[in-house]
Amino acid sequence: MARILVVDDNADVRLALATILEDAGHDVLEAEDGEAVFDLVISENPELVLLDVMMPRVSGFDALATLKADTRTSQVPVIMVTAKGRPEDMAMARSLGAVEYITKPWAEGDVELRVDWALATTQAS
Repeated sequence: MARILVVDDNADVRLALATILEDAGHDVLEAEDGEAVFDLVISENPELVLLDVMMPRVSGFDALATLKADTRTSQVPVIMVTAKGRPEDMAMARSLGAVEYITKPWAEGDVELRVDWALATTQAS
């Protein structure tokens, strides 16, 4: 079981991800915009962040860059979750430090598979 922060401006997407993750035995925290991500990672110490790309005010890419730039949060793995499945978006996410990329809508079992992989990879290193 891991503590996972789900960040998406769409309440339905947050609910869907939280349900999937809670059913898999994880403890889920939620945020609705990129502004809250850094402070929540500092205060709540999640083991993984699922981060939407397109959000008002602070985009997922900007929030990811902020997390990776600070030594207190740079080691927390981040999976980007987005409807933008273009190769250049995936390349941008990886260049900023994301460990994985999930496109919406996701296939059944895809979220659990990628979350398990990200957690296993970071715990092994």
